[in-house]
Amino acid sequence: MFNVSINSSGVNEAEAKAWVEELGSVFADVEVDDVSVSNNKISFSAGLTGRDDTAPDDIRTKLDEYLTLNENFRHSRVDAGPIIIEPL
Repeated sequence: MFNVSINSSGVNEAEAKAWVEELGSVFADVEVDDVSVSNNKISFSAGLTGRDDTAPDDIRTKLDEYLTLNENFRHSRVDAGPIIIEPL
């Protein structure tokens, strides 16, 4: 599992938690845990179910796709392990 941290603005705690949990529903192989929301930051652990060789790029690919599918979600920075995702 990798620690993921998303900086955003105007985060509603309940909506943010639901958004993260939906990530695990949209991608059957994605596992999320330890969701935490405070101020403008969403943190959680993410991994790929049944894979011992998950790399940060694997998580980044899923997050990039999920963020693209959810254009209403505005983020300023995403850290996934050693990987940082910033919007263009």
